[in-house]
Amino acid sequence: MATQDKVAPKMALWESVKTTDKAFTKTQDLEGRPVTSINGMYVVQRATETFGPIGKGWGYEILVDRFDQGAPIRDKKSGEVIAHEQMHTILLKLWYVHGGKRNNVTQYGHTPFVRSSQWGAYTDFDAPKKSLTDAIKKCLSLIGFCADVHMGMFEDEIYLQGLELKKRLEEAGEDGKQEVMNEAKADFRAWVETQIEVIAATNNQRSLEAMRKTICEKAREKAKVVNYDPADVEHRINEAADERLQFLNDKYPAGK
Repeated sequence: MATQDKVAPKMALWESVKTTDKAFTKTQDLEGRPVTSINGMYVVQRATETFGPIGKGWGYEILVDRFDQGAPIRDKKSGEVIAHEQMHTILLKLWYVHGGKRNNVTQYGHTPFVRSSQWGAYTDFDAPKKSLTDAIKKCLSLIGFCADVHMGMFEDEIYLQGLELKKRLEEAGEDGKQEVMNEAKADFRAWVETQIEVIAATNNQRSLEAMRKTICEKAREKAKVVNYDPADVEHRINEAADERLQFLNDKYPAGK
């Protein structure tokens, strides 16, 4: 296995572009699961910040541009096939200059062009443009751009809280940083106390142990966000859980 010293330089580009500004994302429910999309121009801006203007520091070439036939579209009354769905597909090669060398990556972009809807057949004449944006974002994702979204981190409430705190600290500047951090720590302490109150009200040993595990896991992650020692926080929660467990064992001794 590679050592940390050897891995770090290889991950430098990835680490520098992996974080996404939540303001340029949109999360929607898709068939019961959250799906986060990223603003296309935001990704282009990030690439320009990293490599320079498009056409000079980075750019792309369309290798394949086609329409693929899909499922049949049937008349709602007769059931006869009146058309077929069509998918617009492009294969894009994106190049970028990094470390004095020109590199490239390829990815496909797809967008429904003709599709069936509850109102009948529908044509999206913006499909080629959307496919281009899709392919650009996919290519850039392979070198780390907005990796936190693509790796599912935007489904993690604590991760999003960390992003929000980071943004508040940046906006506060040097003079206001400490006040913002103090507020965040106070909110965290209040959250811990609330969890301890919940533990103290638990009336079942099995539920208590499950709750202890869940709260400790969440507390460890939250503690890192506000620069608290996770071990200290976990110790405080375990103390409260042990105290409650002793009370329950005394009140409901096993075998009686």
